[in-house]
Amino acid sequence: MWRQSTMLAALLVALLAGSVASKSNSPPRITKQPTPGELLFKVAQQNKESDNPFIIECEADGQPEPEYSWIKNGKKFDWQAYDNRMLRQPGRGTLVITIPKDEDRGHYQCFASNEFGTATSNSVYVRKAELNAFKDETARTLEAEEGEPFGLKCAAPDGFPSPTVNWMIQDSVDGSIKSINNSRMTLDPEGNLWFSNVTREDTSVDFYYACSATSVFRSEYKIGNKVLLDVKLKGVSASQNKHEPIKQYVSRRQSLALRGKRMELFCIYGGTPLPQTVWSKDGQRIQWSDRITQGHYGKSLIIRQTNFDDAGTYTCDVSNGVGNAQSFSIILNVNSVPYFTKEPEFNTAAEDEEVVFECQAAGVPEPKISWIHNGKPIEQSTPNPRRTVTDNTIRIINLVKGDTGNYGCNATNSLGYVYKDVYLNVQAEPPTIVEPPKAVSTVDGRNVTIRCRMSGSPKPLVKWLRASNWLTGGRYNVLANGDLEIQDVTFSDAGGYTCYAQNKFGEIQANGSLEVKEHTRITQEPQNYEVAAGNSATFRCNEAHDDTLEIEIDWWKDGQSIDFEAQPRFVKTNDNSLTIAKTLELDSGEYTCVARTRLDEATARANLIVQDVPNAPKLTGITCQADKAEIQWEPQGDNRSPILHYTIQFNTSFTPASWDAAYEKVPNTDSTFVLQMSPWANYTFRVIAFNKIGASPPSPHSDSCTTQPEVPSKNPDNVVGQGTEPNNLVISWTPMPEIEHNAPNFHYYVSWKRDIPAAAWENNNIYDWRQNNIVIPDQPTFVKYQIKVVAINDKGESNTAAQVIDGYSGEDRPLDAPTNFTMSQITTSTSGYMAWTPVSEESVRGHFKGYKIQTWTENEGEEGLREIHVKGDAHNALVSQFKPDSKNFARILAYNGRFNGPPSAVIDFDTPEGVPSPVQGLDAYPLGSSAFMLHWKKPLYPNGKLTGYKIYCEKVEGSSVDKRLEKMHISDPRITRMKLAGLEPNSKYRISITATTKMGEGSEHYIEKRTLKDATNVAPSTPSLSWEQLPSKNGLAKYRINWIPNTDGHPGTHFYTLYRIKGETQWKKTDPEMNSDYQEVGGLDPETAYEFRVVSVDGHYNTESATQEIDTTTVEDPIVRPNETVANAGWFIGMMLALAFIIILFIIICIIRRNRGGKYDVHDRELANGRRDYPEEGGFHEYSQPLDNKSAGRQSVSSANKPGVESDTDSMAEYGDGDTGQFTEDGSFIGQYVPGKLQPPVSPQPLNNSAAAHQPTPTAGGSGSGSAVAGASSSGGAAAGGASTSNGGAGAGAVATYV
Repeated sequence: MWRQSTMLAALLVALLAGSVASKSNSPPRITKQPTPGELLFKVAQQNKESDNPFIIECEADGQPEPEYSWIKNGKKFDWQAYDNRMLRQPGRGTLVITIPKDEDRGHYQCFASNEFGTATSNSVYVRKAELNAFKDETARTLEAEEGEPFGLKCAAPDGFPSPTVNWMIQDSVDGSIKSINNSRMTLDPEGNLWFSNVTREDTSVDFYYACSATSVFRSEYKIGNKVLLDVKLKGVSASQNKHEPIKQYVSRRQSLALRGKRMELFCIYGGTPLPQTVWSKDGQRIQWSDRITQGHYGKSLIIRQTNFDDAGTYTCDVSNGVGNAQSFSIILNVNSVPYFTKEPEFNTAAEDEEVVFECQAAGVPEPKISWIHNGKPIEQSTPNPRRTVTDNTIRIINLVKGDTGNYGCNATNSLGYVYKDVYLNVQAEPPTIVEPPKAVSTVDGRNVTIRCRMSGSPKPLVKWLRASNWLTGGRYNVLANGDLEIQDVTFSDAGGYTCYAQNKFGEIQANGSLEVKEHTRITQEPQNYEVAAGNSATFRCNEAHDDTLEIEIDWWKDGQSIDFEAQPRFVKTNDNSLTIAKTLELDSGEYTCVARTRLDEATARANLIVQDVPNAPKLTGITCQADKAEIQWEPQGDNRSPILHYTIQFNTSFTPASWDAAYEKVPNTDSTFVLQMSPWANYTFRVIAFNKIGASPPSPHSDSCTTQPEVPSKNPDNVVGQGTEPNNLVISWTPMPEIEHNAPNFHYYVSWKRDIPAAAWENNNIYDWRQNNIVIPDQPTFVKYQIKVVAINDKGESNTAAQVIDGYSGEDRPLDAPTNFTMSQITTSTSGYMAWTPVSEESVRGHFKGYKIQTWTENEGEEGLREIHVKGDAHNALVSQFKPDSKNFARILAYNGRFNGPPSAVIDFDTPEGVPSPVQGLDAYPLGSSAFMLHWKKPLYPNGKLTGYKIYCEKVEGSSVDKRLEKMHISDPRITRMKLAGLEPNSKYRISITATTKMGEGSEHYIEKRTLKDATNVAPSTPSLSWEQLPSKNGLAKYRINWIPNTDGHPGTHFYTLYRIKGETQWKKTDPEMNSDYQEVGGLDPETAYEFRVVSVDGHYNTESATQEIDTTTVEDPIVRPNETVANAGWFIGMMLALAFIIILFIIICIIRRNRGGKYDVHDRELANGRRDYPEEGGFHEYSQPLDNKSAGRQSVSSANKPGVESDTDSMAEYGDGDTGQFTEDGSFIGQYVPGKLQPPVSPQPLNNSAAAHQPTPTAGGSGSGSAVAGASSSGGAAAGGASTSNGGAGAGAVATYV
């Protein structure tokens, strides 16, 4: 409760203080007063019009309220004495004259007084406005000669202010009037009407020339001085009248203008033709503007708001092409009524202070300054020793309360005066708060003012305090009114501020605060735009602002906000861009983006220029002659794109619906052009203007020009004689359009004859002018003719002789093919010299055009053949369209204008390899700051078998390149990507690549690319990998891992590889690869699943790829088992055994074949010994025994059929021709072979019937049968009888081994 009472008391004190302050005592101050000069009033005419009241203003403020008094003509004016005709407005000094009378004229001045002073108003002269009538007289008749200058003078009546005089045309019947607006008729300032030259149309037939005098204030006019003008015609036509310029009216040679007023200088000259006037000032042509213009069709010069710089010598030069040019000069001086250059100011001061009133004025003549004190000249006021008065100042020191009063400054010269009344108010008051500081918000970087308004007398000294520190100097400025200005505000300026005021009667303070936000700024400014009309234009505008403030983006055009609802073509998009659809020329202007918060705004401007086609030119005239026409036109605006040239078009009565170009690209500086016209036609013309946007609409067409008939001026063009069939002749020409016929009954006269001696002309008339040919049948094949075509009309043949041209009847197919077509020499992989025997010209049967060499390859076939054209006089040619490294086919034929001849025989030949074409594309992606990843495509035309690529590098410095270096030679043509390393950072390189075959390098393809700056310490983008298996020599798997960096992002500078057996936790890491984009990883276990990753590196940043799995069991190439050598590998052992078996078998067959030659016929000899048990099977019967041992009793030869008993030494030698020599029984053969020794036959032995003899004999292999062991043939058993008992199973085993 106590707090509320305190606040209420404080509010009451503040209101009382404000009330006291608002009602402080002060001298009067004039707030409304008459304008210096004259004040007009109108006295009502008795019984004709009502009264027109008027007022003389006078109002003032002051405390206490002032009282008013008036003086008239220097004497006290008692307005109450005028009955009810004159009143004063309540509470004001303004006089109201309700019924004006003549005696109200005079000088009036108002005074407002209270106890502290008297204020004085301006003095005004109140004057009656009146207008007298013309003298009453009848209309006069005046004569004038046609073509001569003439003038009508007006005796205008008196009036005040001076009436405005004009000449009018008044109808003689109904009295209606109309103004005169004619370049030949000019009104001078004295009211006289001047005819530059009189024409017969100026004759007064049914009207008068009448002079009128108008009073604008009285809103009335009078008419008089009526004139009937009689124009005397001369004996020549009006266009032949000539009269040199003659002066009619000019302004005074010494003329005077008043500063700030309108001034018009006249230079009226007459003559025929109408004279043209050129104005200059001080010898320089006048530059016309809104302030300085021409009037009366150039016969006057008008200056609005005249200033002292307009003084000078003005010259008018007048000429009309007749006689001598005329000239007149006017010296203009500029005077001025007084005006203040420094006005006195109102002063409120305290006792003991000092004040100074200053008053300075200018004018021509120079004004005199006088001072007024409380309504009287200061000389008549009470003397004051503390007051010093000079021409321009009043100084009062040690002020006291009694110095309060009004002071006026009056500056006067012969042209008028200027006056201002001010006051001095001496007060004694302690400081009071009129407007305390408030909580102020602003943005950084701007200036801010914290208001603090104090009152008091003497004027309080205001200081500002912040955190116990006085704010003085630097960015802080305490203004004269007590406000604190802070320049270039920063965020540290936020906080509380204290305004402190003090004078000798007391002190007071008030607190405020400052909040600082981030300023608004335009981050993307709109750019100037130039667009063709009809297209869209877009201005973009992005901003940044304090997040705590709401932002609004607005667009302005030429300082006015765009109303998007009213103008649907203007669209503000979601990103605050401005789009103008279907632009018009009127859309051109300055566009401003305004980003506004409640605290500040930022703007950015851009200009839009919408260019359109020019406006249609205006035809100003056409002059028709016998065969020419002169066209005149004026441009009507270029719509912001300069006119480049004009095109003049015409049409005629022959083609009224179409317009043709008569002349194109007439220079843009021309506005007239002379055109040639054809006879017997009606022409109309129009003009089109062109700028870079396009063509203007055409001008309206001209009047028609008509020409007379004539003979044709030419004959048909493009006359040709050429048969279309082997037995005809076709004569053709270009038809002549109707505009070239020049007269009626136009036709063609066609003539032709054989080009042989004594041949006669044959003729034919063609009456259809549209026809363009004639066919003459039954002619011999391809013979020469002479031909001409003549144009004829009613006036006769063309005045140009027809040209005789050569023609030919129709061509037929050539008869012969070139012979002996050969390839003389293959010069390159794509070219070679070819030769042939030419055909005879007679066989061509037409215009011999030459030869066509047709070539193709096996792959292309004849459908893809290429033709090479060779001149007819050639018998060999260098052909360069063969395909390299291919079997090429070729043939040749002759041809004429219509037909190909028969082709020659086809020849074929092989071309060698060539160098490749350039690669199809090359891209370089930066890898860090010192490398590129290169990608390319194979050549489109390898021209052989690619062997690889070569990559070169050159450093580019400005417009020059360093030494060319071969960076790498790639021998694998499958490779299309490679890392190029070892480059300098931030350097430009020219990188070249060529493909190679065994013939060398092809054409190079190069790009120029700049390496990046030093490492940016950014993590590389995620790479990927690919892999391929490599052959291994150590029995372990080996792979090539290809690094594929991410070229869409940051690829990194180099890489390394991580790998592990799937399922393990630890990764193995290769060394970083700095110079290539792949690594070879070997030593991998076969039949094992591995996981691989590649890691892109840049500085200390690493980015791993996704994991790829490689299973070494899926490898197609064979992998040698660990710890296996070739010597003990199973496959090798098996292969060697098979090879050994084949060799042994081969040796055995050779031996058998050798011994079958008659020396050792086992079969015959055993037959001789009774052996009959050989099966009837294929094979070598002499070495066979039955396979079925059961049928043989599983025994050797029985005793019944043996010739003798075998001995231990029984051998096959006995069957030979010699003895056994060195060969003894070794378990592989039975018996011994001794060359030269013949053994006697062994006696037959009885069969051993023991049980043992009937049991199977054990073999060397441990078998119980007598069959062959491994290695014997399928039919092998005991070869020569049974084995001896001493040998047992060994014998059977030995037989098997032999076989």
